[in-house]
Amino acid sequence: MEVNYPEGPDPYGDVSDPKKLKPGEGINTYPPEREMYLDLNSPMGKGTEALTGLMFQLPRWGFERWKIEEWVDVTPVFQQYYQLTVQQKQQIEQQIKSGLASVSQAISDLDLVSHDFRKYREFMDFFTMIDKGNEMIKKGKKEEGEKLRNRGEQTLKAIFIDQVDIHTGEGVALRSIASRWPTIIADFMQMKDKDTDYKKITQDYKKDLGISEAESVILATKNKLYIEWRDRLFRQTVDERYRTMVRLMQARKKSVEEYKVMLRPLMARHKMITDGLAEKGSRAAQHKLSFWRPDTQAMSMDFVRLWAWKPITFAEKYKGTRQNPFDEVRAVDAGLLPEDIEFLKKPEEEGGMGDKFKKETLKALPLEPSIDSVFRKIADDVEKKYDVKITPKDWLAARQMLLDRFATSARAGSSFETWVWSPYFVFVDMPVYRSVIRYPSGSELENIFFEDIRAAAQTQNIILGHYLELVARDKQMDVYLLQMLGDAGAKGATIEQLLKELEWKTEEEKKEEKEEKKGFEISKTVGQAKGQIKTVRVGLGKTLETFGFQSAFLRSEGKYQGAFRDRVTKYYMTEVAAAYDAVINYMKAAFQVPGSRFV
Repeated sequence: MEVNYPEGPDPYGDVSDPKKLKPGEGINTYPPEREMYLDLNSPMGKGTEALTGLMFQLPRWGFERWKIEEWVDVTPVFQQYYQLTVQQKQQIEQQIKSGLASVSQAISDLDLVSHDFRKYREFMDFFTMIDKGNEMIKKGKKEEGEKLRNRGEQTLKAIFIDQVDIHTGEGVALRSIASRWPTIIADFMQMKDKDTDYKKITQDYKKDLGISEAESVILATKNKLYIEWRDRLFRQTVDERYRTMVRLMQARKKSVEEYKVMLRPLMARHKMITDGLAEKGSRAAQHKLSFWRPDTQAMSMDFVRLWAWKPITFAEKYKGTRQNPFDEVRAVDAGLLPEDIEFLKKPEEEGGMGDKFKKETLKALPLEPSIDSVFRKIADDVEKKYDVKITPKDWLAARQMLLDRFATSARAGSSFETWVWSPYFVFVDMPVYRSVIRYPSGSELENIFFEDIRAAAQTQNIILGHYLELVARDKQMDVYLLQMLGDAGAKGATIEQLLKELEWKTEEEKKEEKEEKKGFEISKTVGQAKGQIKTVRVGLGKTLETFGFQSAFLRSEGKYQGAFRDRVTKYYMTEVAAAYDAVINYMKAAFQVPGSRFV
């Protein structure tokens, strides 16, 4: 789907049309006389040179230009070019598959190492309990120390009985002689490190445990073996293996991350080579070409949509723009709602801005509030088109791109033409198709056509929508890479968020989540009193117009220029025409069209 940028206002149409901008809400008007299908043929390379020259020329005129869409399609008959494009993409696919297999294997190796690490980490914890318990006893905390030491000691004795002593042989292991002395395992658990003399064991434990001299001999022997195993064999082995596991685990973790880093440029390059047959719009465009025979002709077609814009300014009759560039405004004055501000206050790991938004102020654009209802509607369409979650943080990223452009142009010695501090812009949309045909004779023809190149007058809120599309494209690429590498879910959700979504929830918790999601919807109650006043004012303006009295102020429904017929058509469209003619004349002159010249 395409992003729906509301157009208008229409001075002669129905102002109640919900798809049109109302006077004062903004301007996004494409005059029909500034729209043209431009088709230019040239020898091979001439068209590309002209288009490249235009891209260098636009900044000299003060334009900022961006590539917003692209695809390529090459017939297999055009073998040389096919190998450089489509076949290259197929080779990258094989490299990505091989890389993903390496990542999968590295993760499997990491799981195995992690399993052993957890086991030896558990053993180390038991030894740590014993050591810390002994330290606490020395410091006078006898009761607490003995409790901690016994916790580790009892576990190690259980491991000794189950995994070491059981292998000493039938009739010798504690488990096998428990039939003769049923309490011998429990008695063994009561032994201290000093209990290695069978006579002393009989003397100390005969009254409480009823241990016989024969059992004492076995307990003394087993306790000596346990202490030897614990202090000289098992502990040393555990310590060495634990250190080895730590090294291996860190190495495996690093290898997984490095594989992912190596795959990122491959995946990005693969994603950027967009096959024309994979795009619905590009397939439809190719049907128009009756001579297009991919099975027999050596042809290629590539498409790129270019956007360019720059600000224009005029003295406004009813409402002036900000006179102090880059001053600060409160977030609420910039158009952010309370729920938007609360989201931005969240820590960065939760998607917010954390301390960066502590002051709750923003650098001001020429006209505030910049985050208005028109921009919010555009943001909803951007989210649907690019299938990424657009948050208030992304809105501010779009604002910052425009602010940075104003700041760059204002800097002394900048390579950019200085931008006037204005909320009004001229916008040029250039959908460019490039076809290359190789004839059986060996000669080649290059064709450049714009379908259709057009220019418009736009306001700040519409331009911010264009910037938000650029933010969404970058975010879409990041999400794509994270999803391919298994680090994100739908719309860029983190693994922690996915785990939270998979948790079982009560009906009350589900209801609370739905209420939180509503926080990003446009509040219908905000500015209700102002809306009632505006309704009365707009109604009065319409009534006066029926008697022949023109009142743009009364008809205006926002902060932007409302006198469309009196001012926009006479002043703003003049700048649009100049920018449009400059682009058209440049391309015609580059192709030496008779009667055209570039000034």
